[in-house]
Amino acid sequence: MKTILAPLAGSLLLLSQPASAAPAAAPPPHPAPAAALNPESLAVAHQILDTAFPPAKRMQMFGSMIDSLTEQMKSAVPSSQFSNDKDFQALLDRSQARMFAELKAATQDAIPDYFEAMARAYARDFSLDDLDAILAFAKTPTGQHFFERSTQILKDPDVQAASQRMSAKLMAKLPEITRQSMQDVEDYVAKKQKEEQAAKPTPVS
Repeated sequence: MKTILAPLAGSLLLLSQPASAAPAAAPPPHPAPAAALNPESLAVAHQILDTAFPPAKRMQMFGSMIDSLTEQMKSAVPSSQFSNDKDFQALLDRSQARMFAELKAATQDAIPDYFEAMARAYARDFSLDDLDAILAFAKTPTGQHFFERSTQILKDPDVQAASQRMSAKLMAKLPEITRQSMQDVEDYVAKKQKEEQAAKPTPVS
């Protein structure tokens, strides 16, 4: 489940930052060439994912998970200094709702590609015997219940409380992280400008 939760949680954390604090997106690194896959392993990996996360239910399952993450992130964001201004608060609420709606839509569009990538990762990382064993478990009532609840576990009160504590700590660190990042950029730009200035030829009198 970490492979599923990590990108969603990361996206929600970035969305919760002020625009001025968000760093410019760096181009994604070129992935290393993937090893050839065993077609039989890939087929079993697809069966595992189709059994554990039925395609017809995936958006419902992950939409619920996003809703839970969204509520936890909202509770961790400090109150605005304009919290007494109802009109401004309503504007912030609309903006936040729009961001999370876009996140949901982006998630829905990405689900087929994401699960195909997961199937390939399973086929690459597990032996065929392991995949057969995982599939057998996924088909049992216990396996069905486990995978069904795995996307709902974030709503458990203990998990929510722990997530809110973690989010609050992260949010408390963001201003200093942002300040340090901005200072690093400013120092780098100043250094480059100084080097370029020193490299210019001295004007001949």
